[in-house]
Amino acid sequence: MEWLNSLLPARNTKSLTSSEDCDPQACYDSFKEHWQQVLKIFDRSMPSHDDVLGVVNHLEQMTTLLIYDIKRHDRICTTVSSSQCLEYLLVENILDKLYDWSTKSGRYMNAIRCEQLKVYQMLISQARHVLLVHEPFLKPMIKLLCSCEGEVFSREVEKSLVDLINQLSALLMQNVEFIELFFQDLKGVQSFIIFALLIPFIHREDSIGMRARDALLLCMSLSKKNKQVAVYIAEHSNFSLLVASGLSALYSVLPNVLNDIMVPDWHRFTPDDVNEIKGLLTFVTALEFSNAVAQVAHPMIRNQLQEFLYRGFLIPVLGPALLQNNIQEQVAATAYLELILRTVTEPGLLHALLQFLLKVDFDGKRLLNILIQRVNSENQLCLVSLAMLESMVDLDCEDLMLELVFKYLQPCLHLMLSQRKILLPLDPYCQSFEKLLTLSPRCCQLVEDVNTDRNNTNNGNSQWNTLKHKQSLYGKYYAYLCDARTKISRCQTACARWNNSYNGEDEMSYSSENSSNLSMERSSGYDSLNVNSEESKKEEFWQTSSTFKHKREVSVPTKIDDIDQSSPSAGPFLSILMEKLKNFLSNSFYVNLHLTGLISRLAAYPQPLLRAYLLDHSLILQPNVPSLFEIIGILKQKIDEYMLRQSKYPQQIKYARDCLVDREIMLVNLRSYCSEQASPKRLDPSLNEPFQRNSFKRRSLNIPPISSLFGRRPSQADSSVLLMASPEEVQFNLIYPKFDECQHVALCAVLLDEWVKELAALAQEHTIAQLTNLLK
Repeated sequence: MEWLNSLLPARNTKSLTSSEDCDPQACYDSFKEHWQQVLKIFDRSMPSHDDVLGVVNHLEQMTTLLIYDIKRHDRICTTVSSSQCLEYLLVENILDKLYDWSTKSGRYMNAIRCEQLKVYQMLISQARHVLLVHEPFLKPMIKLLCSCEGEVFSREVEKSLVDLINQLSALLMQNVEFIELFFQDLKGVQSFIIFALLIPFIHREDSIGMRARDALLLCMSLSKKNKQVAVYIAEHSNFSLLVASGLSALYSVLPNVLNDIMVPDWHRFTPDDVNEIKGLLTFVTALEFSNAVAQVAHPMIRNQLQEFLYRGFLIPVLGPALLQNNIQEQVAATAYLELILRTVTEPGLLHALLQFLLKVDFDGKRLLNILIQRVNSENQLCLVSLAMLESMVDLDCEDLMLELVFKYLQPCLHLMLSQRKILLPLDPYCQSFEKLLTLSPRCCQLVEDVNTDRNNTNNGNSQWNTLKHKQSLYGKYYAYLCDARTKISRCQTACARWNNSYNGEDEMSYSSENSSNLSMERSSGYDSLNVNSEESKKEEFWQTSSTFKHKREVSVPTKIDDIDQSSPSAGPFLSILMEKLKNFLSNSFYVNLHLTGLISRLAAYPQPLLRAYLLDHSLILQPNVPSLFEIIGILKQKIDEYMLRQSKYPQQIKYARDCLVDREIMLVNLRSYCSEQASPKRLDPSLNEPFQRNSFKRRSLNIPPISSLFGRRPSQADSSVLLMASPEEVQFNLIYPKFDECQHVALCAVLLDEWVKELAALAQEHTIAQLTNLLK
């Protein structure tokens, strides 16, 4: 097509916008004259190179005149017949004659086809009225589209084809009655020609692919309005198979090992990672497309897509990837799974994903339990596993939380027998709040007292530290209360639709074992899972499809009766978190950050059983059930014993606090910088969380200079304070300093000191929420 464009004369760019530009009669006469010249070329037996150029040139002139005439008459009247040029186009059957001639143009056929597509595209976009009602317009367009089926075109022809189909799809959304016009008999099957032509572009990475996927989503929306479209897509196209197999293929080319992730606190993919890691953006785009399809498509298509993804991608591809023996490959696969969890929001697809995690066994072990056990692995695998579990918990899905926590807590076997009947008395004074604050390491309190005395006698030496700490949330208990109130409120809202209250007294209610998605959709408070239950009551695709003869069991809930009654525990999930917490002093600083964050997130749940287990100090547990209060108490004792033996422990505690404050200020400034640079559509709402434990967005030191970051004010900073830094501070050890044993214990002390404040704030806010509910 490039040769054709290069030889065409320059188009007249002057727009015809008023009656002074062109007399209507002259416009009509010129339109007819151009067509007469085209007819003379049509009469020639074998079109030459010059003939093709002539037709294309006359066609462009005719289109310009036609659009002008249509617009002119649309300004003064509404009837189609008022446009003389359009009437002439239809009466003379120009478009059909043009198509017939193009089929005889030999090697120039695709060049003429491209021009025809542009003509239709322009007419549909410019004409205010619907041209589809006119057979001289519709018939040749349908013939042109059908001739494109199964053909391979140049990029220019593909672009024109996809643009036209996109316009037609949008037009059909507004005029559903015309859908049947686009069902054509192809190879003995009634084919929805618009959809059939889009199939080859499903996984295209370029702008044409994006445009085609937009059109495909419009077709999916049409399937909800027209049952014939839904039946065609589900039963006569291989759309769902292509989506699932495409995801599998795209996943298979992702890096097995993330060699370029260099920072020690990396735990999940960021937008920068997605853009920079080879193949990851394409995979995420395909995943988001699948999610969007499931959101707008007819239930028949949604269920089919869910089944194909479950059996064609999750079980045969993602499962084996997660179970590889190499640690670095496990890190990558777990990070990909966490990214999928954050990307998928549609109920059906999310249900399939959770089914995969909760019900699929590998070598006799449930995948979820295998992933939980990896919290005890080496540093990097532990971090990505904690991030993955946090993303699971953030779904606020009852079925998932039942598997992780509540099926072990609901029988109350973790409690001493005497506690089971008086499980949850309301404590209006919230004594647990005071108990938690007493678990703060004594060495931190002693240093606080010393610093207070020094500040009273030597203001000059402490001026910089005072200014720096004013910008930080460090030590500000009121900020913890505000954060706790927000998180508890969000969690209460998310869990409002749960089936069970999990207070240790009520009988558990379960959905039918044959209910498929219904259990999750009704029980979860996750907003995107709340779909129309009437649709879910319909028979699922795999019950009737000839492809899947045997219906699989898809009910998520697990019965309490299946739990081993002889060994009371809090369950593997809570137990392994508590075991990891016992190793607080030997864990890396970054593992401790995410571990405490995950436990705090669990403590935000309003369900009495979980809240009491984590935040009620008066609860008497079975001897073999780990207690959060006991573990923190032991950690406090160990930290104090170690630090108070150090001659310079005040300086070490001060150094640790400064490290945490510097890190906080740096991350706040870096997030502010990144959010300013990012598109508004890609902003991460989590950046507004005041106690976000995650590290900055990028996975390496390829970041803006630290001097430019410190030159910005964090959102919580005092506006009168300016942060300064020199360019030489841009070093890896500034962001990730190496700590000796004493410095590490000091960091643990300061982190524990802040964490007990966070837990105390959660305990207080839970009490206030309980009292508020009682007074309603």
